[in-house]
Amino acid sequence: MRIDLLLGLMVEALAILFAAKVARDQLLKRRGYLVNELVVGQRSLGASVSQSGYLIGILLGFLGAVSFAGQATGFFSVIGHVALFGAVAIVLQLVADQISGRLLFHSLADASGAAGDSNVSHALGKAAVSIATGLVLRGSMSDPTAGVVACVAWFAVGQALMVAAVLFYYRLTPYDDLAEIKRDNLAASFPIVGILLALGLVIEAAVATKGDGTMIQTALHVGKFLGVSLALVYVFRVLASYVLLPKTKLAAAIVDQKSVAAGLQEGVSFLLVSLIVTFFLS
Repeated sequence: MRIDLLLGLMVEALAILFAAKVARDQLLKRRGYLVNELVVGQRSLGASVSQSGYLIGILLGFLGAVSFAGQATGFFSVIGHVALFGAVAIVLQLVADQISGRLLFHSLADASGAAGDSNVSHALGKAAVSIATGLVLRGSMSDPTAGVVACVAWFAVGQALMVAAVLFYYRLTPYDDLAEIKRDNLAASFPIVGILLALGLVIEAAVATKGDGTMIQTALHVGKFLGVSLALVYVFRVLASYVLLPKTKLAAAIVDQKSVAAGLQEGVSFLLVSLIVTFFLS
């Protein structure tokens, strides 16, 4: 890549991050939250965590926009394409954060605030939603020959699958995940973070490797990849938990003992297995 284009894209990345932060700040300001005041004035860890996750998700979307502009030629053509799809990424990230956040943390929407300012466990979950959304967005933009409509459609499908998978995970746990997060139990938030990041990686890989077949063939390929990957992630996660925490009842450690260490290991096990599965199946 030419040095002028490389430097231009780096500057554009910072500009898109700045625009994304301003857009989110203004959105939350309308709801009564001043993010800078929360982070700097009140030293709110929750507000900082949720904002950090959002910006990481935006950066992942920007990287997808760079891939999406792969067929453009010339400095201004590439920069223009990236700017356009970077703006699309910001809009999709903001919309997805609002919708996915409310669906996954519906009982916490009013309890801990839109910016996650008072509940760090909730803020971690929202940050994970943003990062997972960024991964899905990067996957949906991985094909530079696809149009904007196709990109948005695959992104919507990926988000819906992510939300459905997390809601299904809630049913598998022997405790009430949302009730524990509402109590600001950090031990219960880390498994949610882990499963969200794992799903983001798996869905990104599934969409990115969809191939060039017909719509039905592509849908079947993505469905097959997702089904096999998610099944393997869950099976190997169970095995990994025995390796990482032998002779430990995770539910008791997370709920009764509020062991952050146990919750972190549970979350990491999801992430480790998803990295293994997506690497070998992609």
